[in-house]
Amino acid sequence: MNRRRLLGLMGALPFVPALRPETSLPIVESGTARAAVIAPPAAQAAADELVSYIERATGVRLPRTASPGLTPIHVGSPGPDPAVPGLIRGLDPDGFVIRLYRDTVTVVGPSATGTANGVREFLERYAGVRWLMPGPDGDDVPALATLRVPLVQVREQPAFAQRSLSPLRDARYPLQQQWAQRNRMQGVTTEPIAFHHNLHSLFPVERYGQTHPEYYPGGRPPAPGKLTGWQPAFSVPGTIDAAVIGILEYFAANPAARSFSLGVNDGEGFAEADPVPAYYAWVNEVVRRVLVHHPGKDFGLLAYRRLETPPAFPLHPHVVPFLTQDRYAWVDPAVQEAGHALTERWLAVCSRLGFYDYLYGAPYLLPRMFSRRYAETIRYAKAKGVVAHYAELYPNWGEGPKPWITAKLLWNADADVDRLHREWCERAVGTAAADDLSAYFGLWERFWAERVPGSAWFLPEATYQTFNLPQYLDLVEESDLTRSRALLDSVVSRTATPAQRARATIMRRAFEFYEASALSYPRPVDAPDGQAAALALLQHGVDTFQRRLDLAARRQALIKEFATDPVLVLQMNPGSYPNLTWTGWNPGEYWTLVDHLRVHEPVGGPVTDRARALAADHPYAALILRGMSAVSLVANPSFETGLAPWELLDRSNGTRAISRPPGAAVLRVTGHGWGGPSQVIDIDPGLARLTAVHRTPSGTSASVQLALDLLEQNGTPIPNSSVRSPVITLDPSGTWTPLRLDCEIPSTARGKEVGRVRLIFLVDSATDVTVDFDDVTLRTMAKPPAGQGGYTGGPSVEVAASSTV
Repeated sequence: MNRRRLLGLMGALPFVPALRPETSLPIVESGTARAAVIAPPAAQAAADELVSYIERATGVRLPRTASPGLTPIHVGSPGPDPAVPGLIRGLDPDGFVIRLYRDTVTVVGPSATGTANGVREFLERYAGVRWLMPGPDGDDVPALATLRVPLVQVREQPAFAQRSLSPLRDARYPLQQQWAQRNRMQGVTTEPIAFHHNLHSLFPVERYGQTHPEYYPGGRPPAPGKLTGWQPAFSVPGTIDAAVIGILEYFAANPAARSFSLGVNDGEGFAEADPVPAYYAWVNEVVRRVLVHHPGKDFGLLAYRRLETPPAFPLHPHVVPFLTQDRYAWVDPAVQEAGHALTERWLAVCSRLGFYDYLYGAPYLLPRMFSRRYAETIRYAKAKGVVAHYAELYPNWGEGPKPWITAKLLWNADADVDRLHREWCERAVGTAAADDLSAYFGLWERFWAERVPGSAWFLPEATYQTFNLPQYLDLVEESDLTRSRALLDSVVSRTATPAQRARATIMRRAFEFYEASALSYPRPVDAPDGQAAALALLQHGVDTFQRRLDLAARRQALIKEFATDPVLVLQMNPGSYPNLTWTGWNPGEYWTLVDHLRVHEPVGGPVTDRARALAADHPYAALILRGMSAVSLVANPSFETGLAPWELLDRSNGTRAISRPPGAAVLRVTGHGWGGPSQVIDIDPGLARLTAVHRTPSGTSASVQLALDLLEQNGTPIPNSSVRSPVITLDPSGTWTPLRLDCEIPSTARGKEVGRVRLIFLVDSATDVTVDFDDVTLRTMAKPPAGQGGYTGGPSVEVAASSTV
């Protein structure tokens, strides 16, 4: 056996006791209880967990009352050991002590959570229990004939005082919340510092909208119940008074609360052009005044988007910013260097700093593996004194060890990530199958580390990567999928126990969704460079048409199946994101062929003839011929007649403005912020192509997304149904540059019939810019009904879209 293999096995053996009797105390021996579990009322749940898992491991149920000849295990109290109170004094509330004293065992922490964590350490360390996944199949509990506790003291506390994974911090998914707690993560009730979006709670429009409209941006209160898209006017002194009143009322009603969140509302909407100095000065003064009445309270906040830049002055010591970044992007050395520099600038102005991260999980359509890289981030955070870590995980358990490794590293930042990875694989599927499972996850870890950075999808400066856009699928090769399936099939076949097979099957079922997504995804295609290439593209479309429809239907069926599965449920459902849903038709491929015929064969030719020959039996070819007559639906596309009906999107922010300059037939976007021009268009649902050109002066730093918001026929917006391109960095060459969005506009979205769209150019810039747009076209083509020419129909979907540039 080679050394590496031996070390891997050693990492999986802590549950096999190899201790001399004189160096340990017996808990279970030869099927007989040799210990009893003693606990006060506050620790009953922890004691129950200890008894339950020891019984699962040994078949022996420990008694709950002391008896002569039985080793007392004191859970949640120091028992007779005089050293324990001193050992737990000064520990983090989540920490614990496991200690033997005069033939007794004590498992206790400074809090109920600490005691529970101690019980879990006891079970992991001495009984070999692992909580690998949620649910009964996720527990790995070795069978033991003997269980003994060595004469070694264990005193531990976490690397980070705050450790939460959303949504496992609350009770929406009970089994997943339980899994997180057993792996020593915190929940809503045990997090020490509140920091989420919360300013809306201090400025309800029902309270201040009529009497103090100046508290809101531009003196315009938001609609009642609207919690996002606006902030209080930090530069208006009265907002400090109002905030202090609201916080004092909160602490009066919740005297046990340890903190209050001053996190800004989601969605920008600042009254100040530069909110950084105004907001952080406001925070300091609010906190100073509240602490006069409630000394010792803490105030978390979100250093989010425009507030990610630290102020030029120190923050109050009781203010704890949570710096929001998707630190997966630190896989790029330049992004990591910038992230480290920003972190250290924050540490220079605050006494405590938290990391807020985006580790998804769902709704990504592949295993987003980067645990080895993320271990470096966690070690860096610990070394720099970061005290808290919160992440939006929305776990996809097809990612196997990723959530478990993350939890382990947040407890012990110095843990060996390779050993953790190996341990999880061996414990999940057995040693015979572990190599193949490790190779499967390694394939996808290399994908995210090597192919994605530098791609058009990767956004090095974004707060979070665009999880709702699937262009990373452009980078997947069919061999990746073939290799992955072979590895997982091998894993399932090599498992040795029903529990191992159940876990392997969970991961293979998750892969079915990844595979169907990648193979049915409507990839962009290049324009054919001649007749032969056009004929090949047409034939490829015909040959793969039904397979793509079937795979798209399969992925939709899996989303529905997973919705009722407590483990595989996709907590951020891809089916609710327009750009992550498609029917199997490829709008980009379709319009590329149509445009080839329009340009190169306007009155017929070989490709047209081949399409006609196929059209009788194949709807794809027939629709290409129909597409040649499609006309643009955009009014005033070249701005020869002024600006109407173009208008500024009403949710634009900053100083974003649009105009038609005198003497120039272009649509000009100016100012800073987010948003831009829009036009409402009557639409026939189906395959769509939106095109335009833009011109951006040299030195401009800005991006744009092309978007089609879906509307009912009467113009009512259908919520959360915007079809968008990727974020496109505008070319500052000063020359006209093309833009394109290919997508599928559904007939219904979220149960509403789609009758119109709002076409939008969403320009985003931190500084003032000038961007010109011209020659806007939007063409659509309705798909044939199911049953024509062998077409059996695609899946029924909420919204379907793909995007290309």
